[in-house]
Amino acid sequence: MANTPNIPSHTKAWVYSQYGNIEQILKFDTNVPTPHPKEDQVLIKVVAAALNPVDIKRALGHFKDIDSPLPVRFY
Repeated sequence: MANTPNIPSHTKAWVYSQYGNIEQILKFDTNVPTPHPKEDQVLIKVVAAALNPVDIKRALGHFKDIDSPLPVRFY
């Protein structure tokens, strides 16, 4: 049986709760609840991340009819 790492209850993430200009809506939140993976999912520790062009289009609302509900979090 493998050792279970100590998973913090909260983490840091970039978050937006409305659509608009990414430079105005994107906020750094240092107290976001750590997601709890389902039985068929894994939780991966990320040490670096980047925004991609599609992330900016999502923030502008181009995919809001088919996208995940707000708020959007980038862990």
